[in-house]
Amino acid sequence: MLRTLFVLGLAAIGLRYSLRGPFYILLLYLWIAYFRPEEWVWTDFVRNLNLSLLTGIALVGCTVLSREKVRVDLRRAVFILFAAQTLVSLMVAEHPEYSRPFWEDFAKSAVITYLISTLASDPGRVRLVFAVIGLSLGFEAAKQGWVQLFINPGGQNENEIAMLGDNNGVAVGILMLIPILVALSRTTTRVWEQRIYQLVAGGSAYRALITYSRGGFLSCGALLLLLLIRSKRRVRTALAVAILAALILPALPDSFWDRMGTITTEEDQMDTSSRSRLHFWRVAVVMANEKPFTGVGHNGYNLSFDDYDFSYGLYGKARSVHSSWFGVLAELGYTGLVLFVANIVLALAACRRARRLAARDPAFEEVGHYAVAIETALVVFIIGGSFVPSQYTEILWHFFGLSAAIFTLAQRREIELEEEHLRARMAPSPYRPSFAQVLQ
Repeated sequence: MLRTLFVLGLAAIGLRYSLRGPFYILLLYLWIAYFRPEEWVWTDFVRNLNLSLLTGIALVGCTVLSREKVRVDLRRAVFILFAAQTLVSLMVAEHPEYSRPFWEDFAKSAVITYLISTLASDPGRVRLVFAVIGLSLGFEAAKQGWVQLFINPGGQNENEIAMLGDNNGVAVGILMLIPILVALSRTTTRVWEQRIYQLVAGGSAYRALITYSRGGFLSCGALLLLLLIRSKRRVRTALAVAILAALILPALPDSFWDRMGTITTEEDQMDTSSRSRLHFWRVAVVMANEKPFTGVGHNGYNLSFDDYDFSYGLYGKARSVHSSWFGVLAELGYTGLVLFVANIVLALAACRRARRLAARDPAFEEVGHYAVAIETALVVFIIGGSFVPSQYTEILWHFFGLSAAIFTLAQRREIELEEEHLRARMAPSPYRPSFAQVLQ
């Protein structure tokens, strides 16, 4: 009963604010997508309401009626082209009935990605999107992390998170979330708010590690290194990391470190899992070479695996590709892979531009923190996604949308600075010499 009241209370707050316009409906949709209120209650009451569908329809309808400016630039065009490529792959898929539900889910993510890039039109709105995503997903992750640290330290948590998938997807997705929480902590002046974000980030980090995901472990190392490099207060950041490590690492048992010890590229030291992944990647290349422009179909690798498996079942049947890069290659062909890489490169370039602008413009410093967060999250994905098929995950595409929004803010700020500089040059000097002084 208390859970139901809690969920309904949050939904009521979201509905109240959604009356303000499309952007607030977007926030409500993101809360539903990341918090998953239907998973919090013991009955099917909330699930039967179909809040996600109703909110999505309201969001698109209100955005159209509000006459929000349609933005189409290189970044938005590239992720629209990628979405179109997924549709093409579905139309010629080897198993269209299997692929269709997955494509429909991704199509929704693509629409929301575009709306994020358009509606998050100022730094305050970007921060609100960060906060809703960070707290909605981070709340459950941190709760599981801290509870398990004190009740069952070191135990493996294999609970799936609906929008992230199995333990490998959970590890990478949660680690992508942590830079968002760090940015929120760094851009608030309220001490209590900083502590909340830090608490959620710490619990989430532990939740990611106890998945026992090797890809997640590598991603975690990259995350900590980037947080330290990008921080202006490296001593304080290093101290915070050391304190967190002192809490978490002693709780991890030998079984965890034994599993992490199997991360190697030396053929004679690989375990069966590592060997099988290399085989799955080779099969993906075979698929792509067979269908270079369309692939085997959106999210269709698993069902097509047996037809292309040149080991004849040595590593099992209907296996996963275990890589976002090879997954895109196999399912969407070389065309899809080029577009996917282009999305990541353009997103990183947008963050770099905003970060550099923030370094010389104090008024843009807050957005600079957000750019660093997205940049760090994308690096985490690049590493972790190499071992996890997370190419269609909502959080990744929503971050692409945020990077496009940040790029627009950077462009706008650069224009403002140029105009200010031009006005300063054109303004008359406050000192006007007399006629006699001029003659002298």
